[in-house]
Amino acid sequence: MTPTNESSAIGNARPHESARGHVSGNAQYVDDLREPKQCLHVATGFIRQARARITELQLDAVRAAPGVVDLVTLADVPGSADVGPVFPGDVLFAGDIVDYAAQPLFAVAANSLVAAQRAARLAIIKFTDADTANPALVTIDQARAADATVLPSRRWTWGEPDTAFAQAEQTHTGELYIRGQEHFYLEGQIATAQAEDDGGISVVSSTQHPDDVQKLVARVLDLPMHKVRVQCRRMGGGFGGKETQGAPLACIAALFAHRNNCAVKYRMPRHDDMIQTGKRHDFATRYEIAHNATGLIAAAKIDLAGLC
Repeated sequence: MTPTNESSAIGNARPHESARGHVSGNAQYVDDLREPKQCLHVATGFIRQARARITELQLDAVRAAPGVVDLVTLADVPGSADVGPVFPGDVLFAGDIVDYAAQPLFAVAANSLVAAQRAARLAIIKFTDADTANPALVTIDQARAADATVLPSRRWTWGEPDTAFAQAEQTHTGELYIRGQEHFYLEGQIATAQAEDDGGISVVSSTQHPDDVQKLVARVLDLPMHKVRVQCRRMGGGFGGKETQGAPLACIAALFAHRNNCAVKYRMPRHDDMIQTGKRHDFATRYEIAHNATGLIAAAKIDLAGLC
């Protein structure tokens, strides 16, 4: 159908607002922005063990490494270290207990990214199993057997399924396992933070949720929210992988910027991103279907368990 009004958007192609910048290469992402003088760069230290108890954490060699300006651990967070965006429980740095593989134990800021990464590898980290009586639960079946959930289960019901099952000619049961997905965005997780002259912080973050970043940075630094400004001009992909996962980077960069009164960039290497940030969960599905002889479905009972 041809629109009667030529200025109408209906039926007319409209260019994407950033198409010209993307195609020409002029579009600037966080890592393209000009770095201020004396900008610090961040790397984190971690172990790949899940559910570990830290028995020794020696960081003297990290602090003394070439180019290192500052180092922070859980004890250095001035506000709340809980950066759980919706539900509490996600800690910016692990303390005595590591809850998941690659959970950051500390962060180091240096005058270059290479210097920060080299310094982080100098840490001496000794650990044991956190609790041999309660080992890590890493599969859905293990969690189900232990009746362990991250959050209480929820149930939704529509209609009268029990009645439909009682009257059904046939029923069918089965299981389906849906694998998780990694968010492989072209622009990785990244944030910059700049200390302002009024004691506030300005953050540029590759995030799908700028106000969440603002809230968590303010919480970590123990600042009122109006002292934190967050900007996201564009993202090089997100797919849900930057809905909440970008906030810890912004918080760590802001923490260093606040402590050192300078600009800080935290560009997470891809291999760290693959093991540190959240993904789309695996889901184990159990289902029971009530139907007639021709396959017409009358009711279904579906149980979903996510690998959270």
